[in-house]
Amino acid sequence: MYLKEYQKSSVDRLRTYLTLAKEEKKRAIQAKETLQIDHNWPEVTDTALGIAHYDSPKNGISDYYPRVVMKIPTGGGKTILAVEAIREYQERFREKRTGLVVWIVPTETIYSQTVAMLRDRTHPLRQLLDQSSGGKTLILEKGQKLNQNDLEQNLVVLFIMIQSVSRLNAKESLKVFQDSGGYEGFFPADHRTDLHAELIQKTPNLDLLSEIHGVGGLIRTSLGNAIRVSQPLIIIDEIHKVFSEQAQNTINGLNPEFVLGLSATPTDRMNLLIQITGLQLKDEEMVKLDLHIIPPHTERENDWKDMIRNIQNHRDSLEKKAKKLKVSTGVYIRPIALIQVESTGKDQRGRGNVHSLDAKDFLVELGINPDEIAIKTSTQNDIEDINLFSSDCEIRYIITKQALQEGWDCSFAYILGVIPNVNSNTAITQLIGRILRQPLAKKTGISELDESYVYYTKGNTREILDKVVTGFEKEGLGDLAGKVQIAGGATTTRKKLVKIRDDFKKHAYAFYLPVWLMVNSKKKKRRFSYSVDILPRINLEKFSIQKDWIARVQSSISEITREVNTYRVTIDPTRQIREEIEGTIAIGADHISLEYATRRYHELIPNAFLARKLARDHLTLLEQEFTKSVLHENFGYIVSELYKSLEIERIQQEEEIFLELTMAGELVLAVSSDSQLGWQVPEKDEIVATDRVNPYNYYLFTDVEIHGMNELELQVGDTLERQEKILWWFRNKSGRNWYSIQGWKKGKIYPDFVAAKKDGDRIDVVYVLESKGSHLIGNSDTIYKEKVLNLITETKKQGKIKKHQEQSLPFPDLNNSVEAYLFPDTNRESKIRELFQ
Repeated sequence: MYLKEYQKSSVDRLRTYLTLAKEEKKRAIQAKETLQIDHNWPEVTDTALGIAHYDSPKNGISDYYPRVVMKIPTGGGKTILAVEAIREYQERFREKRTGLVVWIVPTETIYSQTVAMLRDRTHPLRQLLDQSSGGKTLILEKGQKLNQNDLEQNLVVLFIMIQSVSRLNAKESLKVFQDSGGYEGFFPADHRTDLHAELIQKTPNLDLLSEIHGVGGLIRTSLGNAIRVSQPLIIIDEIHKVFSEQAQNTINGLNPEFVLGLSATPTDRMNLLIQITGLQLKDEEMVKLDLHIIPPHTERENDWKDMIRNIQNHRDSLEKKAKKLKVSTGVYIRPIALIQVESTGKDQRGRGNVHSLDAKDFLVELGINPDEIAIKTSTQNDIEDINLFSSDCEIRYIITKQALQEGWDCSFAYILGVIPNVNSNTAITQLIGRILRQPLAKKTGISELDESYVYYTKGNTREILDKVVTGFEKEGLGDLAGKVQIAGGATTTRKKLVKIRDDFKKHAYAFYLPVWLMVNSKKKKRRFSYSVDILPRINLEKFSIQKDWIARVQSSISEITREVNTYRVTIDPTRQIREEIEGTIAIGADHISLEYATRRYHELIPNAFLARKLARDHLTLLEQEFTKSVLHENFGYIVSELYKSLEIERIQQEEEIFLELTMAGELVLAVSSDSQLGWQVPEKDEIVATDRVNPYNYYLFTDVEIHGMNELELQVGDTLERQEKILWWFRNKSGRNWYSIQGWKKGKIYPDFVAAKKDGDRIDVVYVLESKGSHLIGNSDTIYKEKVLNLITETKKQGKIKKHQEQSLPFPDLNNSVEAYLFPDTNRESKIRELFQ
C-alpha cells in the first residue's frame, strides 16, 4: 500500500527505535540475570534517540516496558501506521510471526470500521498483516473464543473498546477482563495446583479464584489473565484519554511487552517517538486547506435560513465542478454539507431553537430531494451502514447537533453550517475536523475542491476564528492555524507578513540558489523534472530473477517454515506440549494472486500494463522454482521480496540516469534570474503571529516563526548566530515557494537552512544545510540526501555551477559560490564552526 513521505519517515523512525530497543532489552536481561540489576532499558533507548523521557512504566510482573506515542493529526492515517507498527514490531522486536496484539479503540464507529476493514482479506491493510503473519492472521473481538493454539499458530489482533481501561473505579475497569470461559487452554487443569503455583510465581498479578471463593491458589480462566500471560503488544488509539494514573495502572496490569499510543493531542508527560505536523499533512495533500469562514450578512444576523440558502448554492457550485472533474479524470466526489442545529430530541421541537426537523423541512422547501438529506443524532442515524463514498449514495446534506464530533470520517464533507451561537458553541471545535480530510488524499487541482468552508449565523468573527483554531489544535493541526481565511474582508491578527530586512537587500545577488536544468542541443533550457527526465528512462524489464535470489528466498522461507508453518504447537489432553506436523493446513490457492502482485508492482511501475506483464512473467517463473504449497503459504512474503529487489533496481537506475545526463552535459547545475528556470529567496512570507520576540540578529527576514522550529533547528539557529563570519541565514520551509532540490528520486529535498558567509562586506559562500538526528545517519534516505548535496558542493568546487542571467538586474552578477552539506546533530557545532572558519 502506498505510503506518504511522512508516513515512510515515521515507519523508518519506528524501525530504528524497535531495533535499538530489542538490543537494549537483551542487555537488560543479561544484567538482571548476572548482576541482579534492574535496568531501565526503555529510558536508555529513548535517550539514545533523542526522545524526551518522562514515562517509565513497569508491567504487572515488575518488568520495564516501552510506552511511546505517535502524534498523528486527524486525517494522518492512524490505521495504516498502526498496521505498519505491528509489522515492524513482529519482525524487529518480537522476531516471530505469531503472538497477541491488543488494539484499543476510542469509539464504536472506529471500532466497527477497523474490525471490518481488517477482516476483509482483500483489503490492502489486511494483506499487509497477512504478509507479516505468513497469511495467518486472526481478527477477534472481546467475547470471542481465544485459545493458546491461536497465539502459537497465528498473529491474533484482539479489539477492545477504550472504556475497558478508562473506568474511574479500578474494580469496574478490571471487571471487563474477568469474563470466564473460552480461555482454559492458557492455564493448567484445576487439579494441577502445582502448575498453578508455578504460573502464579512467574506471573504474580494473575486474577485468582481464591479472591472470591476462598479456593487457594487457583487461577481464574479469564480474558484478562489470558492477556497477562501472553505479554502482548498493546496499541491504544487516543491514548490521551487513558493516561490517568488509574488507567495507566490498568494497562500496566495487562503485562504488555510494548505499548504504542496514537494521539492527535498527546499530553506533556508522554514519550513522543514520532510527531507528525499539520504542515506535513498539507504538503502531502491530506487536508482541504485553506479553510474559509463565511460570516453572515450584518443585516441578516441570526438568519439561519439565509445561511442554508447560501450553503445550497455553494454546494451545488462545488458539485458542478466535481462533475467536470469526473468527466476529465474519472475521480468521483459528491460534496456534502454538514448542518449543525440547536436541538434534536423528539420533545425539543417548537421550543424556540432550530430543530433538526426544521432544517430538513426547509431544505425540502428549497427543492432538495428528501433522499439527499440525512439526520445523525443520538437517537436517529440515517447514515448507519451507508457507504457515503458510493456513487449510488444520494446523501448531500447531513444534519446533526454533536453526534459527528468523533469517530466519523467522510472526506466528501466540504461545508459546515453552524446555526448555534458560536460564542457559546463548544461542539464546533470538534466538528471542524469533519470537513478537513482531502478526498483520496490527493489534490484535485481545482482550488474550490481542495479547500473547506464554514458558515455561521450568530456570533462574532473573533469567536468563530478562535473556535476554528481550537478545532485545529484538537485535531493535532495547531501548526496550520494560519491557514484560516475570513471571507468578506474581515481581519485577523493570527497572521503576520514578514519581509527581507532592508540591511540585507544589498546582497540580493546571493538570493539565487542553484537548481538542475536540462539543456537541449539548441542550448534551450528548462527545469529538470523527475517525471519527464528520469521516470520514462527507467526500464525495470532489465530486472530478472537470478538463481542466487531464488536460493536466498528459499533459504529464508525454509527458516520461516520451520518456525511457523511446518510445525504446530498444541497442548494435548494431559496438558503436555506436543508438536505436530502441519501437513493438513494450507492457505489456499486464492492467496496466489496476480492482481495483488500487479498492485505492488504498479507502485513502482507507472504503466499498469507493464506492471501486470512483469508480475505475470515473474509469477510464471516462481511457479517453476517453488512447490505449489510453498508458494501458497509464502506468497505475500515472496512478492514483498520481489518488490524490494525491484525497488533496489529502480533506485540504481535513477541514479545512473541522472549521472549520465550530467556527464553528457544535458543536465547542468545553475543559478538563474529567470523565474521560470531558477529559484530566488521570496521577498516576503506570511507567518503565524505570536507574542514571542525574535531572538536572532542575523535572520534574513524581519521576524521568525520560532514556535514552528523544533529543538534541533533552534540549536542550529543559535550556533549560526554565534559565528563571526555569518552575514545572514534563514530557515527553509517545505512548500511550493521555498528552496527545493530535485535529485534523481521523485521527492524533492527541502534543506533545513540557508546561511551566507561573509568576506569583508561581500559574500564568500552561501551554505545550504541539512541537519539530521544521529539515529537517522546511515539510513537510505539520509545517504541519498547526502549524495545529492555533496554533488552540489563538488560541482561548485569544480567551477561548474552555471550562471543564467537574461534580464537586467540592479547588480552586476549572480553569485554561484554555493555549497551544500548534511551533518548529524551530534556534529552540528563543530561542522558549522569548520564551515565558517
